[in-house]
Amino acid sequence: MDKQEAKLILSSYTLGGEPANDERFDAAKSLAESDKELAAWWESEKKTDRIHSRSMRSFEVPPDLHSALKMTLAERERKRIRFAVARKWFSIAAAFVLCSYVFFEYGIDRSDDYTGPLAERAYNYSVDGPRLSYFDRDTSKLQTWLVDNGFELPSQLPPKLLALEGIGCRPLDWSQEKVALMCFDADTVYHLFIGMKDDFPEFEASENIGYAQKGNGWTVSKWKDQDYLFVLTAKATVDEMSQFLASYAPGTGPAAAFQ
Repeated sequence: MDKQEAKLILSSYTLGGEPANDERFDAAKSLAESDKELAAWWESEKKTDRIHSRSMRSFEVPPDLHSALKMTLAERERKRIRFAVARKWFSIAAAFVLCSYVFFEYGIDRSDDYTGPLAERAYNYSVDGPRLSYFDRDTSKLQTWLVDNGFELPSQLPPKLLALEGIGCRPLDWSQEKVALMCFDADTVYHLFIGMKDDFPEFEASENIGYAQKGNGWTVSKWKDQDYLFVLTAKATVDEMSQFLASYAPGTGPAAAFQ
């Protein structure tokens, strides 16, 4: 396990609730205990999330919110409460309940805050360390989970990536149709982002796979295949990344989505 994979796992446990008898978490925590840089990163993440947690818990509910929520339509009419006022309180209540549930159930997740072109956004998110929604070593189960959660995967994905051990996946709210992220373990973490062509009209790529070497040892690859766009990132060289895309030919597979 390298530091990138450890970050993926540790980032889900910044507010406590560490799992028992979880081999992956134990390995990630053990690595953090022996790696000062990783340990400092995890402490920083936990400190930041605790600050947000205290902020959420100290949220002061307006004193008349409870009574406004309990009013029926008849009561609002009888007391001549303007619809705009009632709608404001209902909106505040709904937002507060939703944010509180997501926060306390899953912790701080800033994954959807990333902006910019798809390839740049994917690269920055990968370097920072994604927060995954589902973990499994079986890549077919990662695909099934994404499909079950409303994402249509293309019929053809890089077979050598799928042959690797999976780490996890998640949908990202980066566009109207969302972007899927799948992570694979190949001594370092490979992050495969899949989006829809119509959602990113300025995405510059062809069916010929292109590579860009970053100065910090990362490589970004991008291409398109029919209606889908792809970005692959990893802390690896171009040669190391290209071996996992060998024998993969975008544009040659059937158009039907994965079922």
